[in-house]
Amino acid sequence: MTAGASAPATIDVAHEVRARRWWYDPAPRLVLERSEILGGTRDPASARVDGGGRVRVAVLAAPGTALEGAARRGFLASGASVALWLRSNDGSTFAERAGVLRLLRPDLVVVLAGDPRHADAVVGLCEALRAGCAEQSPVPRAVVTGDSRTTHRLHGALAAFGVEVLPDPRRPEGQAALVGRVREFRRGANAGLVLRDEALETLARALARVAGAPALVVDVSGASTSLVRSTPPGVVTAIHATGIGVGRGADSVVARAGLDGVRRWIPRATDAPGLLERVFNRARWPDAVAVDPLVLSLEIALAHEAIAHAFADATSAGFPVAELRSAPVVCLTGRAAELPRPAQSLLVAIDAIQSTVLCSILRDNEDALVAIGAIAAAGLAEGGIDQAIGAHHRPLALVAPFERGATLRIVSGGVRRDENVERGSFRTLAVEGTVELVAKGTRLRGRGVAGPLGLVLDARGRPLALPVRDAERIPVVAAWFASVGALGPAAEIK
Repeated sequence: MTAGASAPATIDVAHEVRARRWWYDPAPRLVLERSEILGGTRDPASARVDGGGRVRVAVLAAPGTALEGAARRGFLASGASVALWLRSNDGSTFAERAGVLRLLRPDLVVVLAGDPRHADAVVGLCEALRAGCAEQSPVPRAVVTGDSRTTHRLHGALAAFGVEVLPDPRRPEGQAALVGRVREFRRGANAGLVLRDEALETLARALARVAGAPALVVDVSGASTSLVRSTPPGVVTAIHATGIGVGRGADSVVARAGLDGVRRWIPRATDAPGLLERVFNRARWPDAVAVDPLVLSLEIALAHEAIAHAFADATSAGFPVAELRSAPVVCLTGRAAELPRPAQSLLVAIDAIQSTVLCSILRDNEDALVAIGAIAAAGLAEGGIDQAIGAHHRPLALVAPFERGATLRIVSGGVRRDENVERGSFRTLAVEGTVELVAKGTRLRGRGVAGPLGLVLDARGRPLALPVRDAERIPVVAAWFASVGALGPAAEIK
């Protein structure tokens, strides 16, 4: 820093039981100076990035696929944890609805009012809420959204809950209002908290600006997984799936994927009881560093499945998943970016995201990119955000996916070469820097930046198919690990 400059500020990027503190100089251009790992202590003067409070959300919904789909997209974009979804046509009785709401003790109740023909049924749901939660302390807040002709009929039944009326989530302004309101609840009384969601979205916008092309940020933390795509003008598609991750959310990943679903990504034979014990340990000691090869393989497998289920949630909510997979720039953050070997992060990105276009894979460096995104989201720096991102991201490789075999023409460093790509093959070429390529007979062509892991030629097709039997699957997965150098001496399969 120059003489007379102010002392550097700090920002803490929280994990589960620890945080990484970055010192930064915000003016005249943002400069990150150094970082350190913190335990449970925290300096109140430091800005903080984390997932916010866990808010139990109950949804009372009128029937209607359009309204429900819009609400699901809003909940995924806001990082809401929806604990209960009651529909007016689900066949449950008044007493059953009141009882389940009483047991849940929701923090926030979102009422999807629907069209006027659903008004009576939705009023019945709200009466069940009043019967079940009117004596709760503190009482839950109620947010009503949907058709304006219906919402006014609900004020009487919801009078005890502090009713807020939001625009219809089927309209853009209603979607933005729903996302903003849920995030306010997650932030709670800590007005200065930067939610991790907001940092990732700001980071995605900056990456897209720097690259001049759509960018996808993929974040896997201990108990949440995010997919954030931005275009250069700043149009963001965000999916923040809470409760699934590689730490406290590991058991939820196994519950959703099944033990075999997680085990299929591990390149060695593993018994079910031993794997379950290790999953339990991930939730019990979420920030433990994986040193055993099997534990490391489990963390990689959990990251695979967490990303896969975030994509599944996006698909079920009606997000344009094909657009997410077609981003030419992919950046890994969180635990997926902290794997010991860069090739391990690369393998997670290739196999879990399954990009359909030529794409450059990057990864974060000690949470620096998340910190920069948070600094920008909170308005803590005057400028230089894009330059700071360029200084702290780590390019890994350029990935070229093929649906079938092809002849590939590559230009790198002024040298042209041709490569035959066989169907089902998966290998790397030692090139670095800007690469131009054209695959004859296919639509794959373009330019990208290859990092130290080179150019990855992936002709395994989409979606990836894994053999069911261990005797066939394990050699296939181990070969994929070996193809990009993801095994290494510490994780060698014996």
